[in-house]
Amino acid sequence: MEIISADRFDDEDFSKQLSKLIISGAIFCYPTDTCYALGANALNEEAAYKIYIIKGRDLSKPLPVIVRDITTAERFCGIDNKAKALLKAFPGISLVVPKKYIPSIINPSKIMVRIPDNKVVMAMLANVPIPVISTSANKSNDPNPYEVKDIVRSLSGSLSYIQFTIDAGKLKGEKPSTIMDCIEGKVYRVGKYSEEEVMEVYNAAD
Repeated sequence: MEIISADRFDDEDFSKQLSKLIISGAIFCYPTDTCYALGANALNEEAAYKIYIIKGRDLSKPLPVIVRDITTAERFCGIDNKAKALLKAFPGISLVVPKKYIPSIINPSKIMVRIPDNKVVMAMLANVPIPVISTSANKSNDPNPYEVKDIVRSLSGSLSYIQFTIDAGKLKGEKPSTIMDCIEGKVYRVGKYSEEEVMEVYNAAD
């Protein structure tokens, strides 16, 4: 597993080369606005299956995805006016919405999607016009990883599957994202944003 400094995204050529690896199906780890995540091209079923194996995660448990912007979300997810209003109002919010073109191994009927509120991961996604898997970079039931050494400790038996890790140092351990289920019309988990403020925007949108 190669360790890549997050500072290297300042090099546009490097960023474009890395995006090609991501699109091709590489398994990798990266920092988010919560903890370090394990990721891959969400349209690549083989890569998704490897992530389940690496984490020791039950195949019945869906995998969340991230995208770089609302346009990408609309292409692969059922984003209505309410969902769009939430994405604009609450950076980093997670939405449960209908899915389009995303394999059933990720989620058979719907998808949880997020536009990250983190400069490093947004730089990583700048040249990636597809959804990327975003699940904590640890074995299921292990503590969330906030440093690269946490990833190495938890996934020590599976590091050969992981092509690279983007190292942004020790993360602050922000609150988990608020999850809004736009299909059911209710807040599934309160995190960075309160249920009251999310529902106010949701109900006000056409």
